[in-house]
Amino acid sequence: MPADDVHLIRNSVFFWVIFAVAFLAVPYTQLDHMLLMPGDIGDGRLNNYFLENIYRYIQGQSPSLVHLSFFYPFPYVLGFSDNHFGSSPAYLLPRAITGQADTAFQIWYLFGYFANYLAAYYALRKLDISAFAAAAGALVFAFALPVTAHSGHAQLHYRFGVPLAIAMFIRFLERKDWRYFAAAAAWLVWQFYCTIYIGFFLLLMLAAIASVYVYRSLKGNSGGIKTISTVFAGRFRQLPDAERIKLAVIFAVLVFFMALLFYPYLRVSMLYDAKRHWHEISSMMPRLQSYFLDDHSTLWASQSGIFASLPMRHEHQMFVGAVPMLLTISGYLLGRRQYTGLAFPLLSGSLVLLLVLTLSIGGVSLWYVFSKLPLASAIRAMTRIILVFLFPVAFLGAVAIDRLSLRLRAKPNWRRMALLMVIPLLLFEFSAIAPGGSSKAEWRHRLETSEQAMPADLPSGSILFYAQVGDVFYADEIDAMWVALNHGLPTLNGYSGLYPPGYSVEFGNDCAELPQRVRQYLGFIGQLDNKEAYLDLMHRIVPVGFSGCDADWLADSPYTAASRAYSADELSRLSLEYAGRGAWAGKPYVHITIKNSGNHSICAASAVNKPVRLSWRVLDADGKPLSGWDTRKSLPYDIPANGSVNVKIPVHAELAGRGRKLQISIVQEFAFWGHDIGIRPLELDWAAE
Repeated sequence: MPADDVHLIRNSVFFWVIFAVAFLAVPYTQLDHMLLMPGDIGDGRLNNYFLENIYRYIQGQSPSLVHLSFFYPFPYVLGFSDNHFGSSPAYLLPRAITGQADTAFQIWYLFGYFANYLAAYYALRKLDISAFAAAAGALVFAFALPVTAHSGHAQLHYRFGVPLAIAMFIRFLERKDWRYFAAAAAWLVWQFYCTIYIGFFLLLMLAAIASVYVYRSLKGNSGGIKTISTVFAGRFRQLPDAERIKLAVIFAVLVFFMALLFYPYLRVSMLYDAKRHWHEISSMMPRLQSYFLDDHSTLWASQSGIFASLPMRHEHQMFVGAVPMLLTISGYLLGRRQYTGLAFPLLSGSLVLLLVLTLSIGGVSLWYVFSKLPLASAIRAMTRIILVFLFPVAFLGAVAIDRLSLRLRAKPNWRRMALLMVIPLLLFEFSAIAPGGSSKAEWRHRLETSEQAMPADLPSGSILFYAQVGDVFYADEIDAMWVALNHGLPTLNGYSGLYPPGYSVEFGNDCAELPQRVRQYLGFIGQLDNKEAYLDLMHRIVPVGFSGCDADWLADSPYTAASRAYSADELSRLSLEYAGRGAWAGKPYVHITIKNSGNHSICAASAVNKPVRLSWRVLDADGKPLSGWDTRKSLPYDIPANGSVNVKIPVHAELAGRGRKLQISIVQEFAFWGHDIGIRPLELDWAAE
């Protein structure tokens, strides 16, 4: 057999054996041999819902890919979250074969590991990495600890566009061949169609690579930016006319597909004023500690005090592992002296650049400036960029393996032993994880229970609205979404990255939420006074599991909308009183009475987007706030002049601390806080009864 064929077979065996062992040791074991599902009963089932909606749309059983059937009838609900269009083929085929949405979701999830591994291996080979080192690098990219840590965020799973786009872009910069640029752009667009988050981080990485390229050119006296642009433009003009026309068509098609994808998100940004504020983004900016934290690893999980200050701890799981980290450092030290290709300075330089750009030290980060830019302002969890960093990490690790192999060429036995130790060490570290996910049986049981609660023989055009009957509100919301999807019906329920204006996140079995959601929608479309539209929606809604639903609501709204903002003097007449405690489905609630001693009623809604609401936060024993004024509860009814209204608010587990208190205040949105105009906040010692 020719030597080249033997070499090819040997490389193929390495490729498949490494993948097979890693696949069985990491994701297949993580899913407990298909008994568990990726993620929890919240985000996991939400991602499954998006994929299932694509399948049902193709089958003609779902009305839209953009205007989804939850949070009905608010438009462009797809733009509240990710879309999965680019990875949906991996779901559609097993869905058609198995006939089971949950099993198809498991297969979709598992296939993502192979897609990521194959893409990384191919890209590393294109960047002149040896077959063995490329397999090790692909192992890091597809199976490293951050991948497992983010298994609950299945929308981030398909990342095959990252290595492919980066490799093609570097080839473009090396050879100035515009076909490589077209290929890089195509992989970037496909990655955006898989997941907006990873697409954005990939775009950021490509921009960093271009910046490093320009910097090196300026430093090497290759001319300024104008000279560099002239060189690339000249290479494009030198192409035959037919080639230039073909590339122009490709670029136009890619721009069209990007515009098509982002149109719903642009509409959401405009209609819902959807943007992330810095205080929210800053809690999920990488810290130095973030790069050493992994709570899912049985080797490295730590309760050390150095991690105690991390907010949103579950988002800061950025430790790549000890072996990949050592390989990365070694690859950088060895490569900067010995590596002659362009890939090394571009990937190592861009990695360092983005590490510095996104790092938060003492609450200060350079990213604050960039977070104001379009698209960047919608990205909340910057810690997730680690899933893109894994490719330069994989590349540098592969460089270390290749450099080590060359150094030990004169000592074949030592060389063989050193190289063969790398893969087992990587596999051991990546597989030393606690089983994660949620029970497949639980997914099915929850759906069956919700199906049984749905009334039979519903009239055409019905809209479902389920009460929250458990202690995990988002699980109840997703139960309702799945029931509605299975029956081709819309629902007022919903759970996603954003919420429609005025929606109470937790409402239990309080039926006052029903007319409130209808009125919020009518206010959203500028039809607050349209009684016919109100009655039409109210008569179509089928409440399930609620108490206190008033038949009079079918004739008229239980509250009105103010046509102006209230003055500080008017709202200062309000006061808060404790009215007792209660529980529903095991979840505690506090009952609050809002009294109005003024001569003017306070409307529960606002036609000028300045509604009056309750807000609350938690204080420790010393009176120090443990949370912000982030929670909201809308008024269920108007507060009559010289009258009152009762409101119940949910109490969370963070109150379960000695001496902690619940502090409740009033806010007129986009105007002022009640405690700033003389309304005394209500403080409740939760431990005292």
